[in-house]
Amino acid sequence: MNEQQTPQKKPNIIRFPVSPGERRRLLRESKDPRVRLTGMLRMICGWVLLIGTLLFLVTNYRMFSPTAVQSFFEYAVAGLQQREGDITTINYEGGSLSDGALFQAGLAYANSDALYLARPGSVTTMKYSLGYSSPVVESSTDYALVYDRGGTKAALVNSAAPTAELELSSPILTGSLGRDGHFVLVTDEQGYRTTVTVFASDGKEVFKYQSSEYYIVAASLSPDSSTLAVLAFLQNGASLDSHVLFYNVAGGDLNADATLTDALGIELCYLENGTAAVLCDDGLYLVRRGGDAEHVLTVAASDLITVATQGSAMALATRSYAGDARCDLYTVRGSKLSAPCGLDEEPSALAVSAAGTAVLTASGVSVYDTSLTPTWHNSDAVGARHLLLTDDGTVYALYNKNARLFTSHSEHSEELTDVQ
Repeated sequence: MNEQQTPQKKPNIIRFPVSPGERRRLLRESKDPRVRLTGMLRMICGWVLLIGTLLFLVTNYRMFSPTAVQSFFEYAVAGLQQREGDITTINYEGGSLSDGALFQAGLAYANSDALYLARPGSVTTMKYSLGYSSPVVESSTDYALVYDRGGTKAALVNSAAPTAELELSSPILTGSLGRDGHFVLVTDEQGYRTTVTVFASDGKEVFKYQSSEYYIVAASLSPDSSTLAVLAFLQNGASLDSHVLFYNVAGGDLNADATLTDALGIELCYLENGTAAVLCDDGLYLVRRGGDAEHVLTVAASDLITVATQGSAMALATRSYAGDARCDLYTVRGSKLSAPCGLDEEPSALAVSAAGTAVLTASGVSVYDTSLTPTWHNSDAVGARHLLLTDDGTVYALYNKNARLFTSHSEHSEELTDVQ
């Protein structure tokens, strides 16, 4: 008898392609339209993700530089080392200070070796190596500018990394920073007396004016960075005349030239409404962008005690010869000069902001509102080298080894209600 063999059933298994190309082909050629649509959307999403990643890397390549990576780890280590009860102090790395400015919720400060971005509690969020002989720091909302006065190097940084690094061919005399990251450098040139140059936040030159006639003292950008105000002086026979020149940054045209006869310019501050506050050796001028100039305060250079500018505000203290006050305090905001506020002590430093004005004397720091009404005083804030005032009214007192923060609620702070 013949043995009948029972046929074995083949397993119902569909072989899945190993090759990615074969898998994509099966998806494209599927009889089910939903599968084809899913495959097409998958491919489109993949390409969009790839292109987006490439664009992000190209646009933000500085975030992955060795300096930025090092800054990230320094920030993490500093955060772990933060101590409770130390949030009113910023200890300087390197143990010294050349210059500092407010930056975001903290401080940008520099010594000859590096620029540091730090926050209260001694948390360093970024370190940028310098090697400058005389660093100067300026700041805006999102950027910090550091340049070597008398040297040839400058750099612009944001909170994560440098956005511009320059090495010029001529020594830098002074500089300033606009709100959007445009910055200005005034240099001493061979073949020209001075040159002023405006750079974009990436370091690209957008405007340059070279003068063999004027000697440029200072320059400042308008809030929208469209206009540059230049303070310069010119020898006119036996006297010196100051000039305030207004240039259109985009086109390079000279819009106005205001002459301040027999006056030597000292300081320039561009205000909000197209007016420049210009401090000279014979007092204070308000110069409008159209070229009109008004001498609003007469004061001899020997009677000027100290001056401070920040943003679009200026504060100055002068010796007083009226009443019992020893000094007079003035502020300029929105093209208006305030009435004088009498001070019983001579200030060693001033700071001004949208919150008001801070005055440092031998007895401590006093803070006034925008109408120069005294609000609070702290007797513990003495002996500082420099003073800064935030827009919320916090005082940064910069000492040789650290910066200390004072508010109206700090220990030894007391409210002031009587007008001095």
